[in-house]
Amino acid sequence: MSKKEKHNKKKSLFGLAEKKKGNLPTTKKSNAGGWVLLGLGLTATGALSYFGYQYWKKQKEKKNEQTDTTNNDNKETESPSNYTPPKYTPKPPKQAEPKNTVGFPMIKGSKGELVKTFQEALIAKHGKIILPKYGADGDFGSEMLAALKKLGLGETITETTFNLYTKGASPDHSNVAKDLFAAAVKKDFNKAISLLKTLRNVEDYKIVSDTFKNYRIGAVRQTLVNGMLNSFTDAKQKDAIRLVFSNMGLKYDGNKWSLSGIDNSYQIITLQNTKVWKNPRTSVNVPANMVLGKYITNRGEFTLFQNDGLYYLVETQHVKQHNK
Repeated sequence: MSKKEKHNKKKSLFGLAEKKKGNLPTTKKSNAGGWVLLGLGLTATGALSYFGYQYWKKQKEKKNEQTDTTNNDNKETESPSNYTPPKYTPKPPKQAEPKNTVGFPMIKGSKGELVKTFQEALIAKHGKIILPKYGADGDFGSEMLAALKKLGLGETITETTFNLYTKGASPDHSNVAKDLFAAAVKKDFNKAISLLKTLRNVEDYKIVSDTFKNYRIGAVRQTLVNGMLNSFTDAKQKDAIRLVFSNMGLKYDGNKWSLSGIDNSYQIITLQNTKVWKNPRTSVNVPANMVLGKYITNRGEFTLFQNDGLYYLVETQHVKQHNK
C-alpha cells in the first residue's frame, strides 16, 4: 500500500471516528456511562463516610464509657474539693453504775440483809419519816442516800456506822411500840419481827412493853410478849418470836416468860387455848402457856384476874396459878 493510500485510510478512519463521535447515541451512551461512574463514586464515598461515621461514633462512646468508669473510680477514692465530711460528735462516756456490794462500805446500789438491818435501825431510831416511801426494803437507793445526807452520815455506810446504829444506838421506844401494835393488828409478821429485832436488851423490852400496854389488842391490854404471841398463831411464827425475845435476854421456863409486866407473886397461866372475857359480850382468844395477869379469886367456873388495873374472867379449868 502506497503512502497516499495509507494516508487516506487514516483520514477515513478519523472521519468515521468523528462521525461516530457526532452520533447522538454514541455520545449519549458515553455521557451516561460517565454519570453512572460518577454516581457510583459518590455512592461509594457516601457509604464509606456513613460507615466511617458510625465507627467513629462507637469508638467515641466506648471512650466516654471508659472515661466515666475512671471518674467513678476516682470519686470513690478521692473526695471533691468542695466535699465537707459530716461533723463527728463523740458520745459521752457511760457513767459506771454503782457496784452492787454485799459488804462494807455499803454504797448506793448495795442490796441485801445488811442494808435492810441498817434501814430497820434507822426507822427504829428516827421513825418511819426517815424512809417514808420504801421503808426497810433492803435496797440502798436514792431515798436511803437522802436519809444519810439528812443525818450527816455522808454517802456510804461503813462498818462502824452500821454497828453504831444496829448495836449501840437506842431505838425510839414509843415509835417501836406503836408500830408493833399496828403490825399485831394487821397480822404483819415480817414487820413485827423486824421491829422486835431492834430491841437489844431487857431494858429496851421493858420500855417498849410498858408503852405497848397502852394499846388494846381486841379488848385486852397485853404485855409485849403476850401481844406478839397471841397475835401470831402459826407455830413457826411463834418459835421465831420466842427466839427474838430470848436474844433480848428474856427467860422462859417452859410455862412462862420471866419478864411479863406483872408485879404479883401469883400469876394466872393458860393450860390450853381459851378465851378471856372483859365483859359478858367481849372476849379475846389466847393460846396456851400465856401469862394472863394477877390472880384475884375464883367465881364458880371462872377465875378473876387483873392485868394493868383492869379485871378479866377466864375459865378456871383452862388456867393454873404459878408463883413468880
